[in-house]
Amino acid sequence: MNQPVQSPYHQKIFEHLQFQGSSNDCAPYTTATILNTFCNQQLKGDELAKQMNKPRLRGLLPVIRRIPNWATFPWGVVDVMKDYQLKARWQFRTPIEYLRPALANGHILMPIIGEWRPKPWMHIMTLVEWDPQRGWGFANTQYQTQKTYWVSDSDFQVKWKNSGRLLVEIESI
Repeated sequence: MNQPVQSPYHQKIFEHLQFQGSSNDCAPYTTATILNTFCNQQLKGDELAKQMNKPRLRGLLPVIRRIPNWATFPWGVVDVMKDYQLKARWQFRTPIEYLRPALANGHILMPIIGEWRPKPWMHIMTLVEWDPQRGWGFANTQYQTQKTYWVSDSDFQVKWKNSGRLLVEIESI
């Protein structure tokens, strides 16, 4: 399977892509982008970040969705998406071979990539394309553009492995 793959929602996601500016709120901005795209919402990433700062009760225990004003947990993204009836889930150790067929089948895929040295960071983006020459293409809230942000396959695999190959996914819309 060396043919390029593009999400059937590529253009629609870019129409709603939000720019996070200098904030460290990629997950709330990515979440707002997806909710605005598929749930006909008008959410703003900065406002969603403030909401996600607060723990919430789900059953008997609180769900801590993010460390306030800093890092968002993958289950925090899933928790918010479930509020809008999206069937979201998160998982560790996702095989790289899973991504292309899932993307082609219309799954919304949000891998978490990052580095541990010299300064730790993690970043979530919405996967919208794969190309055998360019690698993995994303809708990236770090850039104020509606163009695909490309990460080479080798760079993506290293940075994704650093997060434990974490993936937030919506299987069906």
